[in-house]
Amino acid sequence: MTNTQKLRREIDQQIEAGFSRDQIRQHLLARQYAADEIDKALKQLPSAAAAGRRSSSTGVSIVSILISLYFIITGLVKMSKYPSDSPLYTWGVILLLAGTAGAIWKISEMIRK
Repeated sequence: MTNTQKLRREIDQQIEAGFSRDQIRQHLLARQYAADEIDKALKQLPSAAAAGRRSSSTGVSIVSILISLYFIITGLVKMSKYPSDSPLYTWGVILLLAGTAGAIWKISEMIRK
């Protein structure tokens, strides 16, 4: 296996692991690859690999938002079903707050990306 093939395989493994181009470049420099070889290999990367990574993380984010919505709905149901002095009403408030916080967190994370 040539040095170029080893470099390409190393880059592919790091892309699959979810590292950014900058992180991959720093890692390869630390492994004694030449900077010009790294830059050349990174330029040859298809943009589809980066897009695929983005869509899979968005899929995970959507699942997280759905889980947050489940907590919100479950909390609202418990709050409407039990009297306000009941421990289950308090549990409903906790679920509602946790679901709302989780949804806000994930939505802000998706916006930042």
